[in-house]
Amino acid sequence: MRFQPIHRARIITALQEAGPMTAEDIAEYLDLSKKVVRACIASTRWLLPQQVFRAVRYQPVTGYRGRDLPVYAAEAGPDAIHIVNPAKRRKQAEARYREKHRASINARGRATALTPVNPWLQLAPPEIRGAMSLQGRT
Repeated sequence: MRFQPIHRARIITALQEAGPMTAEDIAEYLDLSKKVVRACIASTRWLLPQQVFRAVRYQPVTGYRGRDLPVYAAEAGPDAIHIVNPAKRRKQAEARYREKHRASINARGRATALTPVNPWLQLAPPEIRGAMSLQGRT
């Protein structure tokens, strides 16, 4: 992909108008592809280190696994320090896993119970689960 200087000027203008944004936000703001925006920022940061773009903070990703997203500003200077807490990250990943696999985890935990377990019960709203589980015992 060939780098276009016009993209750099548009990205700088967008960051000055709207404030610090992630590459995805910039792409949406300018109606460009994410690939073009990331390539432009990366090449500019490589050619002109600490002169045009700097990461002012890092935004944690939610809902999926991945690195924190840098939030860029059109200003000179060194990047902000990025501190990662591994214990907190592990707890977040485990919570996502538990939420995603809640029905199967609960069914495994109840496998030793004498009453049959309805695996679809976990999909019902919490308010009516008790009434649903009592229907088969009458």
